[in-house]
Amino acid sequence: MMFRFLFFFLLFTQFSQLIGQPDSRFRPFDWVLYRGAGSISSITEGFTFAYIGTEMGGLKRFNLYSNNFEEPITTAQGLKDNQVTATHFDLGTGLIWVASPHHVQYSFSREGDWYAKELQNLGLSRNDWINRIGSSTNYIWLQARSSYVKLDHSSGILVGIYPTPDELDIHWSSGQYVGQSNLHEIFMNYSAMDGWILNGDEFIDPLGRRIEITTGLIASHGNVFAGGGDGTFFHGTTTMETFFPLKLDISNTDVVGLFDDGNALWIGSSDFVSSKGVSWINPQSNESFVYEFEGTINMNPTPVYSIHVSHGELWAGGKEIILVYDMKDDYWRTLGEERGVPSGAIWDVHGDSSHIWIASSVGLRRIERVTQRESPIGIENLFFNIPIYDIEGVDDDIWIGSRSGVFVFNQQNPQIRQAKDIGRKDFPELLNRITAIKEFERVVYVVCEMGIAKFDLKERVWELIFPSSIYHAKTVYSLTVNQKHIFLGTENGLVRINKKTGFTREYSFPFIGQVNAMNLDGKTLWLGSSQGLVKFKWKRDL
Repeated sequence: MMFRFLFFFLLFTQFSQLIGQPDSRFRPFDWVLYRGAGSISSITEGFTFAYIGTEMGGLKRFNLYSNNFEEPITTAQGLKDNQVTATHFDLGTGLIWVASPHHVQYSFSREGDWYAKELQNLGLSRNDWINRIGSSTNYIWLQARSSYVKLDHSSGILVGIYPTPDELDIHWSSGQYVGQSNLHEIFMNYSAMDGWILNGDEFIDPLGRRIEITTGLIASHGNVFAGGGDGTFFHGTTTMETFFPLKLDISNTDVVGLFDDGNALWIGSSDFVSSKGVSWINPQSNESFVYEFEGTINMNPTPVYSIHVSHGELWAGGKEIILVYDMKDDYWRTLGEERGVPSGAIWDVHGDSSHIWIASSVGLRRIERVTQRESPIGIENLFFNIPIYDIEGVDDDIWIGSRSGVFVFNQQNPQIRQAKDIGRKDFPELLNRITAIKEFERVVYVVCEMGIAKFDLKERVWELIFPSSIYHAKTVYSLTVNQKHIFLGTENGLVRINKKTGFTREYSFPFIGQVNAMNLDGKTLWLGSSQGLVKFKWKRDL
């Protein structure tokens, strides 16, 4: 009887710690969070992947056969934290183990369905954490600050805590590099490619910056891996005795500016120190690149709140400045107030063949493309010190969404009108505090304080389609639309609304954060959020 009670108690406690995907409706990579790595803390080698533990970006996966990075494992797959202090692949059981500041987790599938254990429940203090993980034939070993924790290798049940391991044959994955002799000999004798230099126990990048080696692993099949303090991953081989530097997807820790130019997603962040610059990522191949502020001529450091690409140019709106990139000549330039850029945060940028329209926290501006100087249109004083959050070009009209309402400026017959004056409006509510505008199939959708309204460009009629109560009056930062749905990016997640039925689906998972920008590409929805770049295969949830 006692045995039966103990069995059910252990079964209950084990399964109560299962942390799977955000919802059982989703597969492990229906949600993917791309986020800057920070420094690399640990590396382990599995059957197919080298798993790379990072300071801020979760667990990155490097395919050993194709030599490319695949979707990372983060809080979107069930990790407790995107800060990974140690990781280990147990070749005996096929389980992957991950340690974060307060937990150790393991997964049978090596993708989702994570079981979590609090470190305090394993006898460690709240300030202790796991520096290295290894395995023997029957056990998992966790190396903490001053002790070693022994766990059953298939259930994670605590076996004991020791000052030193009571087993000799332990296979350890990498921990902090502190000059271990076998790794030190490699770093002294190998060389680095792509403009990098190995200088003893550190790398020197092409700009001459010294990059600390934070961890290293001598793996099987002649592979040698090393991690840098800047998040660069180095792959070497014993035959060539050469390291190749590789970037772990994007460097951005948050995403505010997001633009799809048809080939790549361009990304800008408010945290320009951690995110380093303006990045792009190829959605098909996961290739990425960052134009670093520190290493690019004429590119001043700034938060990047908005991005627009057209006619071979990229315009990135920052704080009191705009960054302009000539994509053909590969040349950056910074425009400031002397060129007419407003003194404030530039929330949106829209371009046509001749001009760039700027929506800022202090008003409206227009810049001529050729001269890259302000080209006044006479309506700037109407928006003096009034925040403008969104600009949308529709035919020859410029739709302006501001705190005081919706305005439409016609460029062929220069005049500006309030939204209520451009067609019939049969509801009494005011169109004010406009946070997002989107045109889709000759209908303009507007998110305002009262809810969501639409304007049919053919019928010239305004219609209030959904009150703000349908999404709990949350602040909406971004909007996109397709034939059947409206997607709202809010202060704490995503809301999807069926146009016909009004049925809503809310996604407020913590890994999403505040959704600042969105791009809808068929079955995939990209979210620029305070947590990073989120990919959502939204049709799984229809």
